[in-house]
Amino acid sequence: MEQYFHSYRIDHVLGFFRMWEIPKHGGGGQYVPQSGLREAGLRNLRAIQTASNMMICGEDLGNVPPEVPPVLLELGILGLRVQRWCEGHTWKYDYLAVAASSCHDCSPCRLWWNEEWGSAEGWYNFFIGKGECPGGPPDWVSQKIIKMHAESSAMWTINPIQDYMDMWGSLRSKNAKADMINIPGSTDGCWVWRCHKRMEDLINEDKYNGFLKKTLRDAKRGVTY
Repeated sequence: MEQYFHSYRIDHVLGFFRMWEIPKHGGGGQYVPQSGLREAGLRNLRAIQTASNMMICGEDLGNVPPEVPPVLLELGILGLRVQRWCEGHTWKYDYLAVAASSCHDCSPCRLWWNEEWGSAEGWYNFFIGKGECPGGPPDWVSQKIIKMHAESSAMWTINPIQDYMDMWGSLRSKNAKADMINIPGSTDGCWVWRCHKRMEDLINEDKYNGFLKKTLRDAKRGVTY
């Protein structure tokens, strides 16, 4: 695989530390093992890490045991930081991290803004702090979100294309709710999302591409240190 890719993502990296087991004949489940999580994580992750030279990103979201972050740091495995699910101070992220505006398991930022108004208002008051929180959100707010992630202290920033396109009013989809990729716990309408713009058309959006290129260049993304 490393002939074709430089990195890969481990979905639910917590499963390398512990698993939720349910007895064969039913009954209550439990995490196994319940102790020695550091040793289990090191053993399992080293096995997969030494199989290639690719960089690993571990999806460390949810109820994360305290043993997980030190092990990822020790092994040089990137963690995932979704702004709405952590403190959100992108300039304070660990270097060994991926900064993400959203991901496939949650709503894109525009939908989040409209469905979770309290959280969006809190974000606006903290990071903008001027005037009333606008609805929409306007494209300049979407641009601010992407800019913050580009300028984050994380090694990488990987944002869904929906959040990139929402920076530009004319490129936004008609229905933000249709931009969801997956709804955890549901099987209806999941993993069927298709981008409403063809890549051939996006290539010709000169003003948008120029803005995005400048945003990334000013943040020194893609620069060799």
